[in-house]
Amino acid sequence: MVGHFVGLPRSPQVRQLWIGIVEVLTEPSSDNGDTRAFTNAVAWANDESDYRATLSSVFDGYGWTVLGVENLRPVEQGSDYPEEISEIIERAKSFPKACIFATLHYHPSKPA
Repeated sequence: MVGHFVGLPRSPQVRQLWIGIVEVLTEPSSDNGDTRAFTNAVAWANDESDYRATLSSVFDGYGWTVLGVENLRPVEQGSDYPEEISEIIERAKSFPKACIFATLHYHPSKPA
């Protein structure tokens, strides 16, 4: 009898908190008219792709565009994050559908 291999069922991915440094294109800032900013953002996701989709959806709601994400990784419990980052991580724990981001840090980027 010839058999065939049947793979094991895929286990569902576990949602966890992810964090990354996000570059966004916003409306001009009220301070000096700059439009490009960086921020740390925390969101529940299954993987990197899910995190990026969540970010895009949330920032699109503000009329902003995600230009890139750096240092993307799952949040590590017990890590020594700066106070502002620890605060957004704690807030995100209670809101499984939210994307919580920190202060926007603009850099010179006035629109043409």
